[in-house]
Amino acid sequence: MMSNEKIEYAGDDLSMYAERHTTTPQVRILSQNFEIPQLGCDRRIWIYLPTNYELSQQHYPVIYMQDGQNLFDEFTASYAEWHVDEIMESLPPNEQCIIVGIDHAGENRITEYNPFDSEHGKGKGNDYTDFLAQTLKPFVDSNYRTRPQPQYTAIAGSSMGGLITMFAALKYPQVFGHAGVFSPAFWIAPQIYEAALNTPLPPGARFYFVCGDAESETMVSDVQAMAAIIRDKNISDDNCPVTIIEGAGHDEQQWQHDFWAFYEWLKSSF
Repeated sequence: MMSNEKIEYAGDDLSMYAERHTTTPQVRILSQNFEIPQLGCDRRIWIYLPTNYELSQQHYPVIYMQDGQNLFDEFTASYAEWHVDEIMESLPPNEQCIIVGIDHAGENRITEYNPFDSEHGKGKGNDYTDFLAQTLKPFVDSNYRTRPQPQYTAIAGSSMGGLITMFAALKYPQVFGHAGVFSPAFWIAPQIYEAALNTPLPPGARFYFVCGDAESETMVSDVQAMAAIIRDKNISDDNCPVTIIEGAGHDEQQWQHDFWAFYEWLKSSF
C-alpha cells in the first residue's frame, strides 16, 4: 500500500495535507498521457499486474475498465474506489488477470462515453471504442504478457461506462469476448437497443448485466430489455445473466460488490 504525506507550514499555523494513496504495489501507471489519436487528446492509463507477473512467464487474460480514477485509488476516486486491486489479490495468483483502467474525460465524460448525439452534445463514443480496440489493446498486447484472443479479453464499466462497454462489445465482438455491464445509462442513448438488434454476435459472446432495483424507475426494465435482445441471438442464459440487487443504488460502493460476482462469473471461462 502506497502512502505519500505532505506537511506544509504557514507562518505560526500548522497545516497538514495528507495525500493518501490506497493502491497496492501491483498497480502501475502505464502512462500519464497516453495518446488517443482518435479523439486528439491524451489520458492517464492504469494497469494492474498479477502478483506473480514478475516471477513467471505466464500469459494472462485482460479486463479493460472505464473510469480508471475509481478502480484502485481512494485519492483519485470521485466518490469511492472499487478496490479492484485488493479484490484481485484476495485470489490465488493463478486466478488473477491483468486489468487496464482508462481515466474518464472529466467534464466531457458524458459525450465521450456516448456513441450517439444527445442533448449533452455530440457523442464521441464511436471514436473512443476505436481507441480501445485499435490503439490501446494492441499496445498492451505488445508490451505485456497477455492472452490476446477475445475469449480472454473483457471490457467493463458502470453507468455511462456501462453504456460504452455495451457499445464496444457490440462493435468489436471479435476483440472483447466478455462484457461487464454495470447499471448502464441506456436511458441517455435509446439508440443502443437498435444497435444491439442489428448486430450479429458470435455464439461465444458473453454479457454480464447487473443493477440495483433502487436506482431508477426504468433501470431494471432497461437492463432486462437489453438482455432479452442478446439472448435472442442464440446466446445462452449462462452467457447472458442478469443480476438484480435488492435495495442497491447507483454508486461505486455497490459496483465494488458487483465486481466480485462479475469476476467469479468471468474467470470461470478464462
